[in-house]
Amino acid sequence: MKSAELHITNSFPVIFWAKNEDGVYIFGNNTINEFAGGSVVGKKDSELPWADTAEVLVAHDNKVLASGKPGYMHELVHKSSKGEATLNVTKWPGELDGVKCTFGISFVIEE
Repeated sequence: MKSAELHITNSFPVIFWAKNEDGVYIFGNNTINEFAGGSVVGKKDSELPWADTAEVLVAHDNKVLASGKPGYMHELVHKSSKGEATLNVTKWPGELDGVKCTFGISFVIEE
């Protein structure tokens, strides 16, 4: 997959991203950038508003990459542009511009 193909996700009302094997965001759509309060590209979870959950997120990314299969989880984000939020998250392994990565899509669970 090529990063140019992902720009269509900027119009999606869900969070969409890709992180390389080092956990660095190599793509983030407009929704995740708004959720983070700025661009996520070039950053790790530990550098973003949800840094307090970074360890769990990285472990889940690594599990998905090691298994080669999709993974699912709920994530409680304490700090974001929306305040506290619970996300329904799906991740899967893939490649972006020739780089092995974890793709993810999530949405805020609203009651």
